[in-house]
Amino acid sequence: MLTALITAVFIAFSFKIVERLTGLFSKRHIRFAVYYWGALLIAASLFIKDNYVYSLPYNFLAVLPLCLIIQLTNGLIARRSGYSPQGRFNTLNFVITYPILEEIAFRGLALPVLARHESFGALSGLELGYGLIPQLSLAVIITAVLFAVSHLQYYRLNAESIRFMVFALSGGLFFGLVAQATESILLTILMHISFNASAALYSYNKTKPAK
Repeated sequence: MLTALITAVFIAFSFKIVERLTGLFSKRHIRFAVYYWGALLIAASLFIKDNYVYSLPYNFLAVLPLCLIIQLTNGLIARRSGYSPQGRFNTLNFVITYPILEEIAFRGLALPVLARHESFGALSGLELGYGLIPQLSLAVIITAVLFAVSHLQYYRLNAESIRFMVFALSGGLFFGLVAQATESILLTILMHISFNASAALYSYNKTKPAK
């Protein structure tokens, strides 16, 4: 149990570790640390058993209502997220690279590491949405909290970063429910990309000079 928790925490903050190590060797390559992190996650996925990285979602119809709710919510809150990536490189990473790698790290690796232990199982008596939403587990809650706190890897602690953490916490809970119910991150990757792309588009339209 403790080993699983330590492993999940290590995975959650592995990006910062990779970034620091990259900076020790070359300051110029720090901007590419996310890709080195991705390579590390792919390597880790080959050794962590029963992960959700490569499996196709099963029990899809059971989570379809929740996925629709998430997508509708994404469209409503993305414009208020405050995310504003600058430049093509950062925008591409924000819309594509980070969603994929964060889903691999948190829902693909950390979540199943915790979920296979009974101590992090479903919370008894907690049923949400009259069966339309999968049962919440302690594993999902822990990974959602780690996902939220880990966003301080990218931003300084201030009012704006706290808002980002709140969005990450809610996203971590809902994406975690879907990933654990389907034992796959395919749907969560698509929804994560959708949210980030919507936030980036709203930010671009807001800052675009009027003709």
